[in-house]
Amino acid sequence: MVTVLATVVVLGVLIFVHELGHFLAAKAVDIEVQRFSLGLGPKMFGFQWGETEYVISWFPLGGYVKMAGMAEEEGIGMLEGGESGGREPSPRDFDAKSLPARTLVISAGVLMNLLFAVAAFIVVARAQGVQLALISEVQEDSPAAVAGFQAGDRIVSVEGQRVRAFEELALLVQQSPEDPIRVGVERAGERLSLNVVPRRVSVWSEVIRDSVDIGQIGVTSDPEGGYRTLGWTAAIPEGSFRTWYWVRTTLEFLGQLVTGKSSAKEVGGPILIGQLSGRAARAGIWAFLSFMGIISVNLAILNLLPVPVLDGGHLTFLAFEAVRGKALSVGQRVRLTQVGLVLIVGLMVWVITNDVLRLL
Repeated sequence: MVTVLATVVVLGVLIFVHELGHFLAAKAVDIEVQRFSLGLGPKMFGFQWGETEYVISWFPLGGYVKMAGMAEEEGIGMLEGGESGGREPSPRDFDAKSLPARTLVISAGVLMNLLFAVAAFIVVARAQGVQLALISEVQEDSPAAVAGFQAGDRIVSVEGQRVRAFEELALLVQQSPEDPIRVGVERAGERLSLNVVPRRVSVWSEVIRDSVDIGQIGVTSDPEGGYRTLGWTAAIPEGSFRTWYWVRTTLEFLGQLVTGKSSAKEVGGPILIGQLSGRAARAGIWAFLSFMGIISVNLAILNLLPVPVLDGGHLTFLAFEAVRGKALSVGQRVRLTQVGLVLIVGLMVWVITNDVLRLL
């Protein structure tokens, strides 16, 4: 029950935040918003308020803001549960607005997801503080011992990237099995640079239900030591940094998928999100809020992929228009959107298949 409720909260809130961004931006530039829907497909229930119909639709994986002069032209009105058909152009149509205005409207969903992540991480940082990357123990004959690490060292950077917490050090090391890395260390008020080669170890991953190779250097941190509380003034940059950290980590993972360094089995869908949501919820409110921030970052980046139907596809159309000085024709957009729709459906089938295989 906890898992189901947590999943509904995570997906419902983040989809709402994303579509609210489109809705507010459309209203700000005076575009007629015909429907605001959580979910796709036929309407389950809803109500009319002013010119906009607010609905909950049957298919829960997504949502949309239907703007005049946009959904019908791109041939996705039926997918969204709307009605397609001819209508007279209006100055309040999406395509009637300037290029900057349309870019703002399309980008607003992603921006809202990133702002949600920043806000979530700020609240968590204020509530929990931050654990410094202090080493409490160095394992004998480990790569860290060979490199000269000592108990009491504070890690401040890895390959020039600032490190604020021990968990960040662990993630960066895990990504570099047998690859030399340069670690910045603060010891007795002095800054040192140590070179270490993480050893490759095989560990069991509950996510992909298989063994994966990661890097380890053989250090541990005292969870009770080096913990620093933060006021709101310090929590704001900390929350922003954590958001950027997860943006960077997500982009690096996508790059590793392309190059084959990461397994496609690690990509999950709604079932995996549900499992992780349940675990985070059981770990407490701050772990759950952090998890929502991470998923919000992932949702923002996913929507920026240059695939028609996603925000990134629309932005690609607008970028092409800016360079060419002329928009793609309606027919071209319809064909490209149909291709994008096939890709998205294929992606959904793939990730759900991954989720099901993990359960077997």
